[in-house]
Amino acid sequence: NFSKERAGSAFGIVARSWEDNIVTSQGAESAMKAALVNRIRCVEPMAMLQLNAETQCRKFHAEKAEALAWEGPVPPRVEQTLARLIDKAAKYKSITAVPGSPLVWMVGSLRDTTVKRKVVMSMEPNTPPECCAYSLVNGIPCYHGAAVILQNHSAANMHKSVEPRYHSAHWKAMYAEATFELPAQHVIDGIMLEAKQRVLSGDCLHMPKALPPPRGRPVKNAGERNKTWYEQGTAKPKKRVYLCSLCHREGHKRAKCDLRQMFDAADPEE
Repeated sequence: NFSKERAGSAFGIVARSWEDNIVTSQGAESAMKAALVNRIRCVEPMAMLQLNAETQCRKFHAEKAEALAWEGPVPPRVEQTLARLIDKAAKYKSITAVPGSPLVWMVGSLRDTTVKRKVVMSMEPNTPPECCAYSLVNGIPCYHGAAVILQNHSAANMHKSVEPRYHSAHWKAMYAEATFELPAQHVIDGIMLEAKQRVLSGDCLHMPKALPPPRGRPVKNAGERNKTWYEQGTAKPKKRVYLCSLCHREGHKRAKCDLRQMFDAADPEE
């Protein structure tokens, strides 16, 4: 939550009745004014912060309710990841055990079955097999390790080989004591009113920074500023008009100009 001191500095637009009469050359202020007139979006900082806070609050409570009501061993997103992993692992057919090492398996590549990948199963619970860097970094079995798990322990036990951080217990514990509450509406209205009063008083306004002139030769129409898409609104850009190089008129080019046909007809034949 923003304090009243911070809220006063965050508010950058005064009341509508006073703001509509302002004409400014600053790009950001002009863009915000045009967006407000065109009703593209709400550009008042305090209103944007309040809307964002309300959206995040609804999202938090929805995710918390989903997490506390979930009964599966892993959250839904992890289930989708494991489902894609199982579909890919089911395509591996060349899976052989290494004699004398019950925890070591060799998995043939899909492109070239002569290329073997070494998979070392772990005796520790909730630990992915050692094969690729993917399983070591992400804590989820790679395709080759998932193929060995799928052959020996079935797809229903795939979640037992992922790290505990992906389990539903940790997901539920994250939301168990977490809260997200918004202040009362009269408190928010009081902060916004005080922010507007501070802006109207002029104590929190800052003059725009004077920029030095750019180097080099001045460009043409340097005093005019290009309008942003906020200020342009729904107006369509003007199409370029091409003129004939002989008569300087629209609608045709030099090849189909009447003057050229007259000149060609007047030339004597050789």
